[in-house]
Amino acid sequence: MMQTKIVYIAPYFWPESIGSAPYCTDLCAWLRAKGHSVEVIAFRPHYPNPDLFAAWSDGSRDREVRDGLVIQRIKTRGRGSGGLRQRLLNDLAFLAGVLRYSVRPALSKPDVIAVNVPSCLSLFGAALLSWRTGARVVGIVHDIESGLAASLSIARRGLMLRLMRLIEYLAFNCASELIVLTDGMAAEIRDIGYRRPITVLPIWSSLFPEKARSATAAPVPVVSYSGNFGKKQNLDQLLPLIRMLDERRPEVKVILRGDGSERARIEALVKQLGVTNTSFLPLVAADELGEWLQSVDIHLIPQAMNVANYALPSKLFTVMAAGGPFVCVAEQGSPLDQLSHNSGAGLCVRPNDDEALFSAVIQMLDNREMLAEMGQRGRSFVRANMDRDKILKSYEERMFGSRHGRVAGEQPSLSTV
Repeated sequence: MMQTKIVYIAPYFWPESIGSAPYCTDLCAWLRAKGHSVEVIAFRPHYPNPDLFAAWSDGSRDREVRDGLVIQRIKTRGRGSGGLRQRLLNDLAFLAGVLRYSVRPALSKPDVIAVNVPSCLSLFGAALLSWRTGARVVGIVHDIESGLAASLSIARRGLMLRLMRLIEYLAFNCASELIVLTDGMAAEIRDIGYRRPITVLPIWSSLFPEKARSATAAPVPVVSYSGNFGKKQNLDQLLPLIRMLDERRPEVKVILRGDGSERARIEALVKQLGVTNTSFLPLVAADELGEWLQSVDIHLIPQAMNVANYALPSKLFTVMAAGGPFVCVAEQGSPLDQLSHNSGAGLCVRPNDDEALFSAVIQMLDNREMLAEMGQRGRSFVRANMDRDKILKSYEERMFGSRHGRVAGEQPSLSTV
């Protein structure tokens, strides 16, 4: 494929290590390794906690080069409590930064403008850059904000929600094509009113070096949640499990690892339970991630009600790539439910069924052979369906208009790709 210049607009990027940032970073690094020139427009790193990125806070690294990637940084207002007003102000700050980039007098012409969407407002900035340069705009949608806002009661149904959907309609239609993670997301975007091509491409993953699981009971069984402490995860769902484990299986250790707007509240609620089985830790360093994931007996993947078509917890694929068994909390028929069933790598429990969640965890902890088999199935599923080079090659082809990617509805959904 011809070597070209790509402007990649992504609020979250390296060195952030959770959410969409690792995937944006990996895609850009892959494109650069293929010989493309890649310039990234991103926020100063701040997610999930700005204290982790003090080296960037003063703006001295607002332009830097890393492994051939040119990165332009935009000052952030921070995510605060994650409420609608704070998120909107942050999204507007990012849009303003993209617009400033787009009106620069000395502007080299890109061939493609790729926009990672949790913030659809970035597409308006991409549209201005496209107007000035003639470059094609491709949106990569990881979140649909109107759906999340309604599901999480951030925006009640009514005028605010209709306004959000109108903005999404206008923003999405700034793109020549959209790439989404699941068929459900594609259907939601069609419902918003986007009529141009949509391609469904799953998250990719690379297998970690394999570590065999012991056939004997672990001296201290560990159940863990790792990642962002946010509203999409609804970590309140884990509180009854923590209490039940403390009362009925006190030998089981629960580790909640990560950061985010909900962490302080969840810590306070766990303290109120009066349990002694739960500890909180920061995010693990990237070079220690595989070892950490393989040290955990069961990974917990909770998802808030009604958000299945608007966001996908990408952490699950990293868990599977490490051979980690999991229990997720998600609605019947959701992508998480389908993935659990089709991969055989974990169990899925319906929301608000506390006894079922406890039973699933205990059933797995008491059967080391089951844990080992689930871990192997997860690795096999990743190997067969989430090959990094194959999927990233499809991203490259979609960006440049090739018709080799899967258009929504033409083939089975993520869980059976």
